[in-house]
Amino acid sequence: MPAYIHQILELISFFVAIIYYRYLKDSFMKWFLPFLGFIFICEVIGNYQNSVLKQPTVIINYLVGIVESVFYGYIFYHLSHRSILKKAIVIFVLISVISYLITFSFSRKSLVYFFPNIVISGFFLAAIALFYLYERFADDEEILLISESGFWISVGVSLFYSGVSISFSLYSFILKNDISLFGQKVFVFAPRVLSIILYLSISISLILCSKKNKKSSWQSLPVAYLFSFLE
Repeated sequence: MPAYIHQILELISFFVAIIYYRYLKDSFMKWFLPFLGFIFICEVIGNYQNSVLKQPTVIINYLVGIVESVFYGYIFYHLSHRSILKKAIVIFVLISVISYLITFSFSRKSLVYFFPNIVISGFFLAAIALFYLYERFADDEEILLISESGFWISVGVSLFYSGVSISFSLYSFILKNDISLFGQKVFVFAPRVLSIILYLSISISLILCSKKNKKSSWQSLPVAYLFSFLE
């Protein structure tokens, strides 16, 4: 798979966030716009450092890891309705950020300590997303889950981070046995494929959230009350 396909999906998600921002700006979903822009810029810088300058991308990787942990923790904190999950999210974010900072201080020129961090934080993020899905399934509300933005975020995050964690946990084994798919190491190929699912899910969630907010804002207008009387 070409290396740039997942970046195209990142950029599409970013443009979706821009297009629908006016319907997202009054909700916590508005932070997807700067987040997606940040991730795309980091990807471009990382690729340039790695491919052109032949330099390690340690700082970029750690920075992205920290930001993703904080951002998705923030998103699920606002999506969740249960205090126990909210507390677990706060604890996860604190531990994740501290762990990234400590391991970075030990090795600033190598990713040797980064991989265990991304594996553990990835499993936790996937678990949080799945617990949120369970929370929504356990609710008695008669709501079609696929019409909710939180459902799509959870699906994308759980699939992406569980796959990334599994592939990076096998990093040494994959290198030793030279396991590749379509000419790419599995720990490179898997995140790129799964990121397509992640950013498609994010795009769908942004569109669903904006439509819901658009409908709510329209119903708050005086003309909406007029039409409600005519129904």
